[in-house]
Amino acid sequence: MSQWEPRAPDRCNEAMDLGARSQFACIASALLIILVGGCGSSQTTQAKASPTAPIRTFAGGCAGTVLTDAEPPVWAQNGFAKLTPWPVPWAFGSQDTTVAFLMSTVLVAGSGPHMDGSYNKVTWVAKGDYPTGDTQIAVEARPFGESQPVLTNAGGASLSDLPKPGCWTFRLSWSAHSQQQVSTINLDVLPTGS
Repeated sequence: MSQWEPRAPDRCNEAMDLGARSQFACIASALLIILVGGCGSSQTTQAKASPTAPIRTFAGGCAGTVLTDAEPPVWAQNGFAKLTPWPVPWAFGSQDTTVAFLMSTVLVAGSGPHMDGSYNKVTWVAKGDYPTGDTQIAVEARPFGESQPVLTNAGGASLSDLPKPGCWTFRLSWSAHSQQQVSTINLDVLPTGS
């Protein structure tokens, strides 16, 4: 036993005065806060990073929708070759339950081909009852924040003829888990001749 250690049975309590106990409590509290903050779960990301190619974003989304070439969720990948970067720009819908693949890269107002000869085409995929996603989606489109015009398509195919440029809201609905599901995606439509 050292000369500094008290000899009584309660020697530890006598050795630690109120100041030492208070300092110890502060240090322990600070460590606990750091540990709890560092161990908390992080928010999941919408796009998975690729170690060989940077993730890019593209013009074409609006009102909070972002187009990217990152790898989309597994349930939306059916039919695609897994390339890096992803072969077509895509965007998540609300609640990350739908994906819009812009096969034409951009949407242009009016009917007929774009300047490069391509046509508007969007492939819609919804998170459904099966691991490969659902493509039987009813689509309702209207200019963002407006009630008219409304374009509809019940089969999941693209709405190709959009009458005017600007931000458009695409309301997607489908059935999953025996319940009706709804998601929205906002995409920019360029002026005719773009």
